[in-house]
Amino acid sequence: MTNKTPKAFDFGEEPAAPDQNQRAAVPRAFDFGTAELSPSGAPSMPPKAVPKALFESEDHPAVRDALAMASKAYPVVFGHSEQPLAALFRRLLPVKLTRVTEWAETPLMEQAAVLQPVTELVRTFAELGVAAKLEAALESAQPPSSVLSKLFRRKASPAQYKAELLSARAQLAQLMADSELASRKLDESAQELTLHWVALAVVSDLVGRASDATLQDVLLQRRALLQQAVRQAELSILQMKQMRQQAADLMVQVTSFLTVTLPALEMARTQQDR
Repeated sequence: MTNKTPKAFDFGEEPAAPDQNQRAAVPRAFDFGTAELSPSGAPSMPPKAVPKALFESEDHPAVRDALAMASKAYPVVFGHSEQPLAALFRRLLPVKLTRVTEWAETPLMEQAAVLQPVTELVRTFAELGVAAKLEAALESAQPPSSVLSKLFRRKASPAQYKAELLSARAQLAQLMADSELASRKLDESAQELTLHWVALAVVSDLVGRASDATLQDVLLQRRALLQQAVRQAELSILQMKQMRQQAADLMVQVTSFLTVTLPALEMARTQQDR
């Protein structure tokens, strides 16, 4: 028995094989019924013909075709997301302009909401100015460069920076924790958007030339939008990683100043006062 490959566009039982004078039927994105021939031989449409979507249920072979196509074109994504992809295909098929126009609207809005705290974290990190505070504290530990500066320029004591640096270290620790959470949410958002992009890409190939020019244009634009959103999430995740690295380095330096440098300076000053 010969295995038959499911077709992207199937109207049920296959018609009888056409004779040599008939052309093979070509699947189309939408079916308008059987066209009759006019006396001149040109096809004529019956009155009030209504377009009928080719994909009429989630059990249509097109869903299986889409999954088969996804397994070959995107094996990694398909390997761990077969069921989510199947659910997306059932939502996207039959292909309609309104569905494509609104495709992945909710995940896109959710990512926009996740990106807002990321922006706040970056601004908070810059406003902390921990590096400048640490530099000022270290400079205060240096002896005056000249007699005049010793007489007329009063420098702050390194100990005066202790409370400020302790607060900065605590803020850095909280910022690192918040950025970890934001990165996890961004990663989840990127994965969700990637699934929607793959589903749309596969369906675009499945429909192929059967869709009209308007639908093809909207499919292309929506795919590009999803790609940009995924890329934005990936860049923001990288930015959070770099910020955490900088925060970790600053925390080490602050801790070193508070636990090593500052006690040594205070001990030296005590000995000088004797």
